[in-house]
Amino acid sequence: MASVEKHGIKLAQELNRVTSKSVELDDGQELRFDRLMDDIVMIDIHQHPMIMPDDITALSSYLRNGDYGWCYEAVKHGGWTAVATANVFRGLINTSELSFASYQDVSGEVAMMLTDIERYSDIVKVLNSSQILAAKQSGKLAFFPTLEHLAIGNRIERIDSFYALGVRLAGITYTRKNFIGDGQNERNDGGLSEFGIEVVRRMNHLGMVIDVSHASPNTVHDVLDFSEAPVTFSHNAAYTLRPTARTRKDNELLACAAKGGLIGVTAVPNSLSDDPNQDISCVLDHYDYMVKLVGVDNVAIGTDTMAGDHVDFHRQVLGRNAPGQLPAPYLDGLESPADGKNIIRGLIKRGYSESDITKIAGGNALRFFDRVLC
Repeated sequence: MASVEKHGIKLAQELNRVTSKSVELDDGQELRFDRLMDDIVMIDIHQHPMIMPDDITALSSYLRNGDYGWCYEAVKHGGWTAVATANVFRGLINTSELSFASYQDVSGEVAMMLTDIERYSDIVKVLNSSQILAAKQSGKLAFFPTLEHLAIGNRIERIDSFYALGVRLAGITYTRKNFIGDGQNERNDGGLSEFGIEVVRRMNHLGMVIDVSHASPNTVHDVLDFSEAPVTFSHNAAYTLRPTARTRKDNELLACAAKGGLIGVTAVPNSLSDDPNQDISCVLDHYDYMVKLVGVDNVAIGTDTMAGDHVDFHRQVLGRNAPGQLPAPYLDGLESPADGKNIIRGLIKRGYSESDITKIAGGNALRFFDRVLC
């Protein structure tokens, strides 16, 4: 698929932006793969299905326009039944730090995405498990509106506004402190604020999933203490395998699982490995670790992928330029939403049973949503 332009800005290719390997299977495994792909519900609980500019330095100009490109073809190619949309990027219009994205900008992105979806008969907005299953039955692609960061400032009523838009899952912080609590990069970890406790209770009341993927350790434990519902690490990896501020320690993962929570394994390049030639095997290593640590019933897919140069986004937009911080140019085999089927191929290659693959692919997410969403 060739690149296209939008608002005079060349966009990244949805498919085959880079060469991305396919996990090799033998004949018997290929038959299992075909059978599974026919039957399973495949859900990414944290994805960014937006097409980025081919040149990431053009992102600010691109975001100021009234509509964006959404990577429907890449998502379909990846075999997904439903993807959680993790909206946030429009927040970069008025700040260089996503932790401080405004309600107006982020809600505007959600509205633009939902407006674009209405143009297509084979793409639907979904709000719960039953609607995801209905989309599967009708052969439609499901978009599940979620937020990378709950951009409400100190206005709790804005949670209700996001809920009215269709948002059913939201990260309560990004990497920095906000009115709700501390993010993962704060030097002094103060946990949830009093306002944050109110936010947790409001999200519980509405039936909105609380995502603590970027929260500080004390914020995570405070949320687990105050939330009446299970919560999620929607896109994380194991600190034991890749010790960074972005990954989670065993005690956090175990505490989340003990409360019935769901842990999505990310595929963000350089977040799972420091190998300059990293590929999907490092993602599968984290699946193996998570399943052994918390049990297969608490593990899901949360790739955090996008259509575009994720590493250059980290470098140019998020300012992650420290030596050795971004050793690999991309993660071979799981570079974008188009590579989703490779996760299933990889789990087959690692010897997972069809029952366990069905759970990880989407079954666990469906059961989790049934418990939390109203």
